[in-house]
Amino acid sequence: MLGDLLMLYKIIQFKTIFFITFFLTTLIPLVQAKTLSGLNCMPEQLETPNQKGLEIHGELSGFDPCNKTVEFKVPSSASKPSLIISVHGGGGKKDALRITNEFYKMGYATLIFDAYDMNSIPYGKIGNAYRQMMLLQTSYAAYEWVLNRPEIDNSKIFFYGISNGASTVLNLAGMVNPVHVRGIIAEAPNPIGIGYPNSIKIPIQIIFGKLDDLSAGGGKKRWEISAPCFLNRRFDFAPAGFSEDCRKGKNKIKMPTTLEWVDTVNRENNAEIDVKYIDNMAHGGFLGQLNISTRKSKRIMKVFKGPIGWSEGGTPEARKELISIIDNYLSKRSQN
Repeated sequence: MLGDLLMLYKIIQFKTIFFITFFLTTLIPLVQAKTLSGLNCMPEQLETPNQKGLEIHGELSGFDPCNKTVEFKVPSSASKPSLIISVHGGGGKKDALRITNEFYKMGYATLIFDAYDMNSIPYGKIGNAYRQMMLLQTSYAAYEWVLNRPEIDNSKIFFYGISNGASTVLNLAGMVNPVHVRGIIAEAPNPIGIGYPNSIKIPIQIIFGKLDDLSAGGGKKRWEISAPCFLNRRFDFAPAGFSEDCRKGKNKIKMPTTLEWVDTVNRENNAEIDVKYIDNMAHGGFLGQLNISTRKSKRIMKVFKGPIGWSEGGTPEARKELISIIDNYLSKRSQN
């Protein structure tokens, strides 16, 4: 009887040690990756602009790594991993969170945050231009911050942006240093806002769902969007772009569609732009299930002379293709 009890004790002891060892070697790195220590707070980077209607007024925030929305995750690996900085859309951090988690599973370090929260602006109705202003200033400051992080390979940084975040990262392609940034991924950009830059320095992968009609009127698709210039604003922090001549108070040119911009933008360093389209996907493949819809309001009817598309999400197969396209792009651009 005593022998049996001793044997049972040893079995339980072995299983306990095995579980603890498994936990320490497998789970702990993931927890540490989400809560990296030693991040020096930078509260001096934060400002408190005011919202007036659809506009944001006042100085905008940079980046504080201690903001509660920041997730800086670094996978355990033998060498320093590449980093993907995710820039959310009009809906805030949640727009890019699901796909950012996929990037981490693929072995990339990831950085995501909420630019609205960084500016103490609650989520709500905000004009595209002002969303993109906050996104651009905070994202660029985040980029400057990661250049000095020892956990990542700062010669292999990528940006991913969705919707307004996609428009933002296209502007970043004209601002950041090719020594550090290998590529830009823009899912469903929109020329309405602060516009696109006149010149880029970084290769770009643009991706649209074939069913993406969000904000497009007249039965058009996202990549065909052009709108009255009064919807755009010039942002001095952004690189020179078509908003110089197409913005509120200035209507010297027609607002170019995304594809028209692709054809005319100046490409430094022979920076390539590739555009891909995905079946069974609308706006934001990882925003949820595919939902075909339209939207109308008095303002929409006045500006666009009719309802606009508001289709979002995608099928599981579409999300799989989206990740495949991004994975291939990242692999290509990561090669030395």
